[in-house]
Parts: sequence; structure tokens; C-alpha cells
Amino acid sequence: MPVYPSHVMIEGQLYAFQRILKDDFFSRNLLYKNQADEGYVLKLSDFRFVLGWLFRPLTGWISRREYRIYQMVADLPGIPALGPRYGKRGYFHRFIEGHTLHEIERRIQDQFNVVVGDPVIAKYATSLAPDFFDQLRVIVQAVHRRRIFYADLNKRGNIICSTEGKPYLIDFQICLPIPVRQGWVGTLTDKIFHVLIREDLYHLYKHKHTFQPQMLSEKEQQLAQRSNLNRRYRRYLWRPYIVLKRLIYPHGSNETIWYKWKKEKDQSPRMS
Repeated sequence: MPVYPSHVMIEGQLYAFQRILKDDFFSRNLLYKNQADEGYVLKLSDFRFVLGWLFRPLTGWISRREYRIYQMVADLPGIPALGPRYGKRGYFHRFIEGHTLHEIERRIQDQFNVVVGDPVIAKYATSLAPDFFDQLRVIVQAVHRRRIFYADLNKRGNIICSTEGKPYLIDFQICLPIPVRQGWVGTLTDKIFHVLIREDLYHLYKHKHTFQPQMLSEKEQQLAQRSNLNRRYRRYLWRPYIVLKRLIYPHGSNETIWYKWKKEKDQSPRMS
């Protein structure tokens, strides 16, 4: 039996379940649409592994925390409109028609057999406007002005290119709000926050280097270089983590559990 509803009422309109957009060990993203073809995404937090139900109270806390962070940025351009809460472990936000950078990357690889990082990929990334990453930086900077470290910009599945060519940012689960402090604590906090901001910009321009390398300015090329913090993080935390992660989520699966990703890939070369 599904653990999600077949129909939901939002602002007096009936929305029907369409499909699962993303399905991993920690959450599900489910698409609902009304008769006018307008959509909402239900993000339902859950630990779906052996004895995961024992951690249900934690998933509720994670969902409430993410919703509070989303409320802090919901009025910004480039952030899908926030909808209502759903139960203790879910919430809705508007569905943006388009494709994630992950999907665009996969399409280019499948159609043209281009290796990620090859400068020739820019020739095929025709769905991205010349100023796509400039627009994305405006969104990221607006999030930073709300004192929030996004932290998850490395995932191409979190960046959407709408059918109008506009960038959108989704998924605020691991974002880190940085409160304003006074005195020496505030000074230290601000320094840490500026270091973290640098990490968000690194990932932004790393994506631009992948999709539009010919458009990188000299300053952007510098920002696309790993910082000392990032090198240490990658050496001591990321590499051990990625070895474990690839046992669950194969490379290219966009965090879909391996056996479900294999089934999806067998059905279609384009990720959903």
C-alpha cells in the first residue's frame, strides 16, 4: 500500500498524484497536479531502511526544520512558492516545469556521448541561457543575505532550469541558518559564514565550468577552484562517505536507491 495520498486538497483545489520525482533512503518527492495542470510537490521525510520506523520522531523534526528554513526564503525570486504542511513529516511546494541540471547532463551524455567536464559539452547545453548562472548567483546571494548557508549546491538535482530558461533552487534540508551574534562571538560567526559562502560559490561556478566553460570570467575561474577547506573536507570526509554512498546510490542515479535506479534506467534513459 502507498504511504502517500492519492489526492490532496490545497487552497480549495483537488490535486491528484502523478508520479514520484525522487525516491531515496531519507525522503520522497511526489508530484501532484490539478485539472488545470498546475502542480505541487510533496516532500515527505522518512527513513526507509531496516528499522527506520524507529526514527520517525527524528524525520518529523527534520521536516519541520526544513520548512522553517524554506519560510525564510520563500518570497525570493527563483525559489518555488511554498505550500502548506502535510502531517508531521511533509510539506508542499510549487512544481516547476523544466529539467534539473542532472537531467540536462544525462541527456547530453546519452545523446552525444560527451564526458562530463569535456569543454565540448557547452556546445550541446542549448537549454541553458547565456546568463543562466548569473541569474542563479543572484538567487544564491539572496539566500546568503538571509544568513543561510545553502550547503547542498553541489547536487545538480537541486538546480532546475524551467521551461522559460529560468533557474530555480530547491531542497533546503541541510541548509544552515547563521544567526546574528554580538561581540567576539559575532565576529567569529561572521568569519565562519563568509568561509561557507565561498563554498557555495565554488559549487556554483564548478557547474558553470561544466556547462558553460567558455563563459567563465577570470574571477569566476578562481572561484571554481577548490579552497583549502574543501580539499581537507574532500580528503578526510567526502571520499570515505562517497565509497559508502555508491553502494546505495550508483554514480548518475541522482540519489535514487540502486535497485530502483536500475529499474528506472532500464525503462528510460532520462531520469525523472
